[in-house]
Amino acid sequence: MTTIIKANSLEQAKSRLERVRSERESTEQAARDEAHAIPFGQPNIEGRGNIYKHVQQQWDRTRRLADEEERAADRVDMLEMVEKFKEDNDQLQDVRVVGRTGWASVGAATSVNNLDYFKGRLAQMIADNEAVKAWNKNHRDAKRCTFGSKITALRKKVAYLEAVKSKADSTPVSEHSQQLIDSGKVSQWKKKPIYYFVDGLRKVALTLDDNGDFQESKRYPAYEDSDRETVQKLLAH
Repeated sequence: MTTIIKANSLEQAKSRLERVRSERESTEQAARDEAHAIPFGQPNIEGRGNIYKHVQQQWDRTRRLADEEERAADRVDMLEMVEKFKEDNDQLQDVRVVGRTGWASVGAATSVNNLDYFKGRLAQMIADNEAVKAWNKNHRDAKRCTFGSKITALRKKVAYLEAVKSKADSTPVSEHSQQLIDSGKVSQWKKKPIYYFVDGLRKVALTLDDNGDFQESKRYPAYEDSDRETVQKLLAH
């Protein structure tokens, strides 16, 4: 599962962890204090309410809060790892995170905002590849692996993102399309700006044709009847 990271996610996660931890500690202490206030060995008397009921409820709440605290701590660990990854790659704008703990996989998102990052990576990889080939010429008995396939894949990614950016920058926007954008009914995807996601629908997007009019996206189409109806209403003008 890909995790969505917002600009202030780490601060919010740390604040939530502190709040949950404080609540867990206070609830745990309240349970201890209440339990100690009950005379040792005090029995439950038939016909009278369970004198330990509220204490048990407090302990149950403490356990739930402890689980919540663990999840909150895992999220902080993951977000700190994301921050470190971004600090180590200063040209990186958008990251892709798979997982929700400190063991999550973090990498560069395929985003037009990362074009400079990928171009830099490509240039460095080409230079490293030339150095390896030079080494291999002089060390035939201890050859190193070249980066040919990785360079090809990265070149394709850069070319794809450049094409996406160029199309987004050059495609006109009709008056009706602009009205939909201004109204918030569709939102341009910053990572791949040729797509405009429909507000309120899950992974349903539109694209602009050569005249600047919206059309259904082939990559993010509507599958549900209700979603298709919503899309058709947006396209009608």
